[in-house]
Amino acid sequence: MSEMQGSAPAGNPAADAAGQGNAALSGQQSGQSGQWYDAYPEEVRGTIQTKGWQSPADVIQSYTNLEKLLGADKAGRGVVLPKEDADPSEWNQVYDKLGRPKSPADYKLPVPEGETGQFAEMAAGKFHELGLTAKQAAGLAEWWNSQSQEMQASQFNQLAQNSEQEMGQLQQEWGKDYDANIEAARRATRQFGLEAPTLEKIENAIGTKQMLQLFAKIGKGVGEDSFVDGNRAGGLGMSPEAARVRISQLKGDREWAAKYLGGSADAKAEMERLMRAAYPQ
Repeated sequence: MSEMQGSAPAGNPAADAAGQGNAALSGQQSGQSGQWYDAYPEEVRGTIQTKGWQSPADVIQSYTNLEKLLGADKAGRGVVLPKEDADPSEWNQVYDKLGRPKSPADYKLPVPEGETGQFAEMAAGKFHELGLTAKQAAGLAEWWNSQSQEMQASQFNQLAQNSEQEMGQLQQEWGKDYDANIEAARRATRQFGLEAPTLEKIENAIGTKQMLQLFAKIGKGVGEDSFVDGNRAGGLGMSPEAARVRISQLKGDREWAAKYLGGSADAKAEMERLMRAAYPQ
């Protein structure tokens, strides 16, 4: 009985395993040769040696410090980047762990005033494909909107400067005929019913100087008698009916009538051309 006291019961596997583990962990203290981690796999031994852990207590302390740094809920949830040739599904798992929204619609990107939101919708789809978080996507969208507004403002200012410069050039080139040429250009736009948005597009496409030169030439040519036959007239092909309509319009135009009655050479010449076109016989 005395020999059995203080010893583990024979045939108890749990007690035997515990005894072997304790012996392995306390090998140095009992005078046995080797290190406390000799029984572990090679890669584990290498990590222990690199870290300089002297005992299992050092390992536990290191992990405890890691939890304090990252938070207990993140310490065991590391993100391992897939290889370059990994399947997209592997990257999607990484993006989801990093905080990517469930769908592109969840980004809720800002839409500048006056826009339909179509570009923001397309951008959200690309952001989701690239794995951006909601915060990253919002920051990028705000940056782009700001850059876009600045570029538009810069382009508008440049167009305004160019227009002012070209107007100055026309004043020098036309000299005393400047006002008459401008009026001829306006007459052409009225003749063809061109509104401001259309004129703006033409001006942006060819420039202020070239646009005014073009419409001044057209305005001067409206109603000139270069008949193709008895029903067509003018370099622009104005019919007698159209010429009579134009005469009626001018008679109702107080500004034009004042010029005509005041002896304006341009107004009289225009009326003469229109009369020849309206009554070719």
